[in-house]
Amino acid sequence: MNVLFVVPEIRLDGAPNHFPFWAGILAAIVEQKGGQVGILDLNALRDNYDGKLVPTNKIVEEISSEKWDLVGIGGLTTTYSRIKELSVLIRKYAPDSLFIGGGGWSTYNPIEILQLIPELNVIVIGEGETTFSELYDEVNNGTNDFEKVNGLCYRDKNNEAKFTNPRALIPDLNTVPLPSYDLMETEIYFKYSSIPLSTASFNSKRRASTVWERGCPRGCTFCSHNGMSRIDLQNIYGEGDRKEGEKLVRISDKENDTFQLPARWPTPEYAVNNVKLLVEKYNVDFISILDENMTSNLKWTQEFCDLYVSEGLDKTVKWGTLGDAPSVAVKPQIIQTMKDAGCEYISFGFESASDKVLNEDIQKGQLRKHLQITVDTIKKAKMTPITTFMIGNMHENIDDLMETVDFWIENGASIDPFICTPYVGSPIFYDNQDYLLQQYDSKLKMIADGKFNVSSDILKKWKLEALDAFMTECGDATQYTATVSQYFTIPELFALKEFMRTHDTRRMLQMAHQKFDETGLPQWKHSEKWSHYCEVCKSRKQLEETVNYITNN
Repeated sequence: MNVLFVVPEIRLDGAPNHFPFWAGILAAIVEQKGGQVGILDLNALRDNYDGKLVPTNKIVEEISSEKWDLVGIGGLTTTYSRIKELSVLIRKYAPDSLFIGGGGWSTYNPIEILQLIPELNVIVIGEGETTFSELYDEVNNGTNDFEKVNGLCYRDKNNEAKFTNPRALIPDLNTVPLPSYDLMETEIYFKYSSIPLSTASFNSKRRASTVWERGCPRGCTFCSHNGMSRIDLQNIYGEGDRKEGEKLVRISDKENDTFQLPARWPTPEYAVNNVKLLVEKYNVDFISILDENMTSNLKWTQEFCDLYVSEGLDKTVKWGTLGDAPSVAVKPQIIQTMKDAGCEYISFGFESASDKVLNEDIQKGQLRKHLQITVDTIKKAKMTPITTFMIGNMHENIDDLMETVDFWIENGASIDPFICTPYVGSPIFYDNQDYLLQQYDSKLKMIADGKFNVSSDILKKWKLEALDAFMTECGDATQYTATVSQYFTIPELFALKEFMRTHDTRRMLQMAHQKFDETGLPQWKHSEKWSHYCEVCKSRKQLEETVNYITNN
């Protein structure tokens, strides 16, 4: 059987830096089954990485080069609009193929995606390895009995969306094959997979990225990984069970007494063997480990580091990863352990330095004290803190933003926050769905306010169109998109972001005073805590003192 996986372009402002792991792993499954497989990685095939998409004629040439029995397309929510364009080409030039989609952009709203992209036949929901393997067998055998394959949403004979039973998460990640690196544009990724803030990564000769963790132990409201790790079955499938008497299947994490947010890893041996393959076969000398929160599993991280050192990899292959502030606060020595094992950088999602925002909006399980311990620990290990922040959370006001700026002024570091983007699949998307869609169709707001009444069919149609517009515009948190902020507009957030980036507390607080004078809205009124940064407050105090002196004398 002939299979093609299509990888859309992403982040056109830079060179490609991370392998399309999903395509590589699924390609490995096809090879294990004896099939023929190709990967059309448009992100790697861009010309000179100059911000332009791959020309249509090149894509058509590749799709038309073979007769494909099955074509799969994946990507991020940010690539939705490009996936729609590519789907038209795939259906036109591979008309007889079974066309499947998978990943976060389609998992969380499969019915809507099948409506918006009519070229698609099947949506794979959640983790795709087992589901795809079974689907491949059905197509290869010529039976095409999709009902037998759990974890699908597909078009039936009447062109209606139909679900099969939910698919449980993969309990043993050691069963997942390593990506078929030889089928990917390895030389491109070996050249560009780097973290510029890491000198060792930037100066290495052959770099590669890898990822082993599935899911995340944190419950961040802004993150769609939250949904992918536990598969938010109620939002995907609707209320109730798929079939009477059959319960929705979720994997449990007995050690942490939770079933909602499991984080899973393969064994440290699996991970180290992956590194050894990249070193021995491809001469890679730096690895970017893209696990969501490597330090959150302290036991696993310790065992991985011990094995990495015992295999002698720490001397030849440096690496970097992502970390978790609360776990570092519990065991700060893990940072030195990682450094001794060859770790050159750890990036942390701090999100905010306001305890109010961290508690009410982010819900990551971390506080400002955890951030401070982490920064101090990283500096003590003579490493550079690499952190990310965001603004535009639901209940964030000017005082909360000042807390974040103040944190970095105190620690002598820069800040360049993202703007909170409510990706489909994240809790804040589901909690604010109507509010978000109203930003793309004013009619929906008027109907919600009771000013007009329309039929349910018309309302459903307008909501679908608004969802399409929202997903089309959804960027990578550096672009204009919808907002969940109850206090600030998008233009205001962009202005505040720039002031925070430059530590320009003077203009930031001047803006707050001006907005408060104009509107009287409490979110713009800063507390006395920030008066020492505020030129308006200083001027007012000086004037009051001068007037009082003149009056009294």
